[in-house]
Amino acid sequence: MKSHSFGAAALLGTAALLFSFSGCGHNQHLVSISLIPPGPVTFQGVGAAIQFKALGRYVHPPETKDITDQVQWSVDSQNLVTVTNTGLVTATSVCGSGNIMASLNAPPNYVFGTAFVTGNGIGTAACNQALLGVNISGTGTVTSPSGTINCPGICTAVFPLNSVVTLTGTPGGGATSATWTGCTASGNTCDVSLTANVTVGVTFK
Repeated sequence: MKSHSFGAAALLGTAALLFSFSGCGHNQHLVSISLIPPGPVTFQGVGAAIQFKALGRYVHPPETKDITDQVQWSVDSQNLVTVTNTGLVTATSVCGSGNIMASLNAPPNYVFGTAFVTGNGIGTAACNQALLGVNISGTGTVTSPSGTINCPGICTAVFPLNSVVTLTGTPGGGATSATWTGCTASGNTCDVSLTANVTVGVTFK
């Protein structure tokens, strides 16, 4: 009898364990989407095409899946590229910039990921626009007066060619100073002359 009771208890325990794993998988939640390539991406002329992929990060249990064929694809600049429902992006202009977005309504969350894209005419007189990018080392934020740059987060943006953009660095996490490269620095601010595409670096210490 003791042996029989032990066997029944073991079966019940196994059933509970299987139910626990099944429930965990059933409640799996999508928490973020990342795009491959991640951007910024420059299209080398009209007709150039890039296949983007969407990777979803899930929890309960943790897992990363290719959800390229499940997301809704869109772009916020209709004059630069077209995007299909499978993530194939094709350039229609050499000027302009925008964000490719992959989104999915996955209750209780609405989740999306973006990748910044530009045409290869940016930075030339033909487009009269220039690309400004910011790379941060250490802890802090960098903003432009218009809020177009708000890095980390939005670290790449397009401005008028030959304009001057003043960036402001705000140290955080115990840092007290900002050291700049690629621009004319004055303390925690830096003036960027956009005679072409420019990438600025800042180190917070």
